[in-house]
Amino acid sequence: MPVWDALREAGRAEPVGYQALDSLRIEKGYRYFGTDLTASDTPFEAGLGFCVAKAKHPELERDPATRLRTLVVGGEEYQTLYGGEAVHAGGEVVGRVRSAAYGFTVARNVALAKVPAELEEGVEVTVDVLGELVPAVVAPDVLYDPANARIRA
Repeated sequence: MPVWDALREAGRAEPVGYQALDSLRIEKGYRYFGTDLTASDTPFEAGLGFCVAKAKHPELERDPATRLRTLVVGGEEYQTLYGGEAVHAGGEVVGRVRSAAYGFTVARNVALAKVPAELEEGVEVTVDVLGELVPAVVAPDVLYDPANARIRA
């Protein structure tokens, strides 16, 4: 592992665990099949309609009733989110968190939740975090590097 050793000695690499990787993927808006996406979700519900060749699959192009949205939950302090938490809007449960992590790059709690499609960016909701309704906001799908400039660098 000479490359790893050289990177470590130069201070360019640190060992991280799965939770760090999960945090980064959620900040970047990357979906995880089996948690964020299931076989019953369409690409449009998942926010992945841009991946569909609409000319080849016009039957798929429709306005979905639900949508996987990014939520920023609470403030900068860590919230204990596991997935499965209820999302409330207008005094009722409207969806569930599918996955969540503390986003260290954006210094916020980030959750991916399936909610009604009409809940667009900027809409305020609450998330039931261990029995406490914590304020949250529907955020852009990609919180970190939305133009992919860092990936292409």
